[in-house]
Amino acid sequence: MKVRFGLVLLLLQATVAFCQEKFLPEIKKGITLTYQVSAQGQLFPVLMKIDSIGPEYSRFNWSMSDGTSGYVINTKPSLENAIRGYWGNLNNGEDQTMPQDQTIIVASKALWNAIQKDKKFTLDDQQFIVKDQPADAIFKLNSKPVNVVYAETANAGVRVWFLNNQAAPIMLKIEGNPAGVDIFLQSID
Repeated sequence: MKVRFGLVLLLLQATVAFCQEKFLPEIKKGITLTYQVSAQGQLFPVLMKIDSIGPEYSRFNWSMSDGTSGYVINTKPSLENAIRGYWGNLNNGEDQTMPQDQTIIVASKALWNAIQKDKKFTLDDQQFIVKDQPADAIFKLNSKPVNVVYAETANAGVRVWFLNNQAAPIMLKIEGNPAGVDIFLQSID
């Protein structure tokens, strides 16, 4: 009887583990990322359609419900070495190139390497430690847990989620951002 009960428990655990397999969405040209942005007490959606994404260059066509739109560009130097996120205004009708020390939405290669090798990194002068996601903060899309890299500052005041994808480490969420801009990816279409 004990053996049967043990086997049932083992099968139950295996079933639960299988059901909790994490979703890893494909990130490629043409995909639209819909973010909720919280800035200066306002909450608004921003759509970021991928025009180009790769290790040398990425370009996103952004748009908002008020009709404003433009492009944001991460160049090779920013994709290689940036240690800051871009949290400023998006310029309507322009191709806006990120400074070399900043990226928008994508983690730089240097940042990603630190995440993978050291399990800690610096972003916007904040020290982050890679950890398991807290049970109350599992990142999901369409009710499916997403395969993410989760990190937080020592006091857990700032928390960040990146898609666990070396080729496209998209920032999915940041909360407690000292720059005053929090983002949350709502959908990938």
